[in-house]
Amino acid sequence: MSGARQRLLNDVDFFQSNEGLLVGTGLLIALWLLLKLVERYGRRVRPLVPQLAATLKRPLITGLSAALYLGWLAHAISGAAPALMPLKGLETSTALTLIAVGWATINLGQTLLRTDHVQRWLGVDDPRDRAMVTSLLDRLLSIGVVVLTVAALMVTFGVSTTAVATMLGGAGIGIGFGTQQVSQNFLSGLMLYFNRPFSVGDWIQLPIWSGVETSTLQGTVERIGWYHTRIVTLDRRPLSIPNSVFATTPIENPGRMYNRQIKASISLRYEDLPRIEAIAEAVNELLHNHPDIDSKQMILVSFNEWASSSINLLVYCFTRTTVWSEYLAVQQKIFLEIAKIVQEAGGDFAFNCTTLYPAPDLGNNHPIRSLTAS
Repeated sequence: MSGARQRLLNDVDFFQSNEGLLVGTGLLIALWLLLKLVERYGRRVRPLVPQLAATLKRPLITGLSAALYLGWLAHAISGAAPALMPLKGLETSTALTLIAVGWATINLGQTLLRTDHVQRWLGVDDPRDRAMVTSLLDRLLSIGVVVLTVAALMVTFGVSTTAVATMLGGAGIGIGFGTQQVSQNFLSGLMLYFNRPFSVGDWIQLPIWSGVETSTLQGTVERIGWYHTRIVTLDRRPLSIPNSVFATTPIENPGRMYNRQIKASISLRYEDLPRIEAIAEAVNELLHNHPDIDSKQMILVSFNEWASSSINLLVYCFTRTTVWSEYLAVQQKIFLEIAKIVQEAGGDFAFNCTTLYPAPDLGNNHPIRSLTAS
């Protein structure tokens, strides 16, 4: 055993004695007063200092007090009646001190993560993404501190460091195989953070294979968690989706689209065939000059189909807005303008019908002639 470790143990043993109890009590009172003064007047140094003092005061005072008094009590009982107290006072004090330090570290880390300086350092502009990053770092910090504290406690109670390292490694492998689905969901949650295909509040669409057919799942992202992501469907029902689904399923995020598409087939009568070229030119000019249509994107207006009861004009363009309600309003304006162009050109819209044309060599007394004449 090294000399430094021996001196440390001697110092800890000192606080198990009656004199050490009094000295420790005085040190705790001094620490409490110091934190109280820093909490009250630390703002003169930096605005964050009082908040840090308030964060550390409870875990340090509570944990170190428990370590001092319970350690002294355990030492006294183990000395008088070893059978009643198998744990020594030194082990008890060390364990409680480690817990107090771990508790204080978690509190300190959570406070620092939410400071303006750290939030600016993260460099995330979107408040929703920034909240998700903060929550992720908070959880990683808590898990790391808990794991280290547990490992230190095991060493305190006599487990060798080699055995602790081996056990933690084996436990990690075993947990990885035993909780493969959980690990996939957790890693997929990290993927969602780093890739950011969507954020809280986005409306997304997912193709879901049910074993028989593929359906589309749509909803607004309400929460992105460690294991699953919760969305609210169009009929306002909350739905939790395991994060591993997003690693193997294409994600459509209409909220991040650049434009919305208008694609329509305008059915005109066959009688309007002489007018269709002028109608197409007028509609094309309308779309190129319309303020709500993105003229930098493809605009197509073309006579493209001979249907059974109509000749069809293809209208294809993109709106500037991506908001659903605004898109519908723009589309309605475009359709009404097209209807006005068709009517001003003397044309009209076709509907499903059957037209009978009598053969030219039929006589005037033929029944078909009388039917068409009527």
